[in-house]
Amino acid sequence: MKSYILAIFFFGAIFQARAQSPSSNDGQRFIKKKCGVVVVHLPLKRSRLPYPLLFDSIRVIDFRRDTSRVGMISQGKWSQDEVLLRVPAGTQLGAYLKAGYTDPGGRNTLLVIIKDLWISGPGTNESTVLHPVWNIAVRLEGYLQKGNEYIPVAYLDTLASFSEYKVENMAAFELPDLIGLFMDKVADRLREEDIEARRPISYEQIDSFCRIPFNYPMDTAIGLTKGVYTSVGEFRNNAPSILRYEVSKDPKSNLELEIPDEKGQLYYTHKVWGFCDGKQVYVMMDGNVFPVFCVQHQFYVLGSKQYQNPKVNVPMFIPLGLGYAVLMGGVNNIADNVSRTLRVFRLDVQSGEVTE
Repeated sequence: MKSYILAIFFFGAIFQARAQSPSSNDGQRFIKKKCGVVVVHLPLKRSRLPYPLLFDSIRVIDFRRDTSRVGMISQGKWSQDEVLLRVPAGTQLGAYLKAGYTDPGGRNTLLVIIKDLWISGPGTNESTVLHPVWNIAVRLEGYLQKGNEYIPVAYLDTLASFSEYKVENMAAFELPDLIGLFMDKVADRLREEDIEARRPISYEQIDSFCRIPFNYPMDTAIGLTKGVYTSVGEFRNNAPSILRYEVSKDPKSNLELEIPDEKGQLYYTHKVWGFCDGKQVYVMMDGNVFPVFCVQHQFYVLGSKQYQNPKVNVPMFIPLGLGYAVLMGGVNNIADNVSRTLRVFRLDVQSGEVTE
């Protein structure tokens, strides 16, 4: 066995010892063990703005589902890296805005909420390797602070694509442009005469609004309901609608899911959203099922969209409850290069899509 396989067994042993009391950090440890790291940073410099600096203070709060990273990218055919800022995103963006958009002469205080900040990389085919196209998803919201009240000012919600050779350039050159676009919108709205006449809200209301996306049963589930999900909505609600099912393996070690037809006869299906065995959640991707795990409020999938070797389709997991699991069994029969094709994907709990 190669070192990668040995690392998986070592990591599995750690999880096995913790299986009776799973921690919310288990998914985090799994990503740290599975992926490499690319560190990016925002350059701290004074922005050249076509208008006077309007703020003496800008505060930033990170309300993303997973605040521990800002992206996940494929590096070559086999490896995958998580993208990290040098410091937490709220701290980094706060320092960037302070350096570029504040001045002691400014008369306003701004609160910025980060709802999304995610860099995803190109695929692994030849064209994207030679000419990488990177995506940045950003959602920022700005509130003008007046004492203990806040006035909604502007927001930016966008998915932008850029052609850059290195992912580090995305944070150094492209992300600042998107932040600048957001701050330009804030400045435009702030100059409107009726801005302070708008209805203010409290910070408690902002906090409540930001936590609404996390307020669904699966995010806080103490136990998992066993059954088959026909939609992502059933997954979110921890309420599978098909309670009778069977799972088996075909000769190539792929999991096969069977559910009853109108007459109660079991038949093979690859058209449901996923299933739960009462301990572990699985999602279906291109007819194959893969395990789901969680970091903070973000669900991830350990899966593959490459099918050169069918044995890559069914990673064996030891369930840790509430969607936490670890790759363990079956590794002996998987070649080192094939096992590396398993990647970490993000699960969108609203659309049900699985993407990097």
